[in-house]
Amino acid sequence: MYFYSGKLSYGKHTETDRFIFVNDFGYCEDYSRMYTCRENGRLDYQLIYVKHGTLILHEQGKKLILTSGDICLFRPNEPQIYSIEGENTTHYWILFTGSEAEKILAFFKQRSYNIGVFPEFEHFCHSIWSGFQAEQESAELLLDGMLLTIIAHISQSVNQGGKRNTELFKLRPAIEIMKSECHIQRSNEELASLCGLSKFYFIKLFKKNIGLTPQEYYTKLIVDKGSNLLLNTNYSVNEIAKLCGIEDALYFSKKFKKHMGMSPRVYRNNNTFAT
Repeated sequence: MYFYSGKLSYGKHTETDRFIFVNDFGYCEDYSRMYTCRENGRLDYQLIYVKHGTLILHEQGKKLILTSGDICLFRPNEPQIYSIEGENTTHYWILFTGSEAEKILAFFKQRSYNIGVFPEFEHFCHSIWSGFQAEQESAELLLDGMLLTIIAHISQSVNQGGKRNTELFKLRPAIEIMKSECHIQRSNEELASLCGLSKFYFIKLFKKNIGLTPQEYYTKLIVDKGSNLLLNTNYSVNEIAKLCGIEDALYFSKKFKKHMGMSPRVYRNNNTFAT
């Protein structure tokens, strides 16, 4: 499902005396394929929040993987190239401008941060304003105020999690390649090298911030990918195991059952009956 407000106040994208001004907002719900390419970016700011799934940013020949709870910011005229490639993904966005927008966003020093569950962002885009009329000035002011609250929430999350965000930033090269290539199970030494860390410090930092060891995290990624393929394709368990980088379908099934509490076939059948 795709939705946008239809507000589209193009005349105020770059020129407004308002402190902050919402241009548009919307969401894409459970998309498995999407490609957006704006090489010259937009004239306004764009916040994107990923509720679940994977959104891939393509920047200077590299991929930045955004997953559940991640939020990113594109400033005016920054290239925007991002895609969804096979995994059911729901993301929300808000487009805005304003005379003080850049000052308000001074804390946003990275492309993205993980802020976890963000119902306020979803509520803004998904619930109240689906029937919004752009010419209602009081409604516009309310929208602008809600956006300020959202930005304040992001700022608080970023500032409170400063140390954790710094540690996650150190781990990001490993996490990104693990997410994008979970079918290639790399050693702890190789992953640590990607981050410029010693193996033992890498494992300690990974466990502290992710809550799993790197190899446990690989299992989670494999099971997540396998679950998605079971629900959204007709591939056999043997074919899915190979797509997840495991040649032995029995070994894959054991991993899956240990993690999910049921075999891949039961998981697929239960979902089929539920729908």
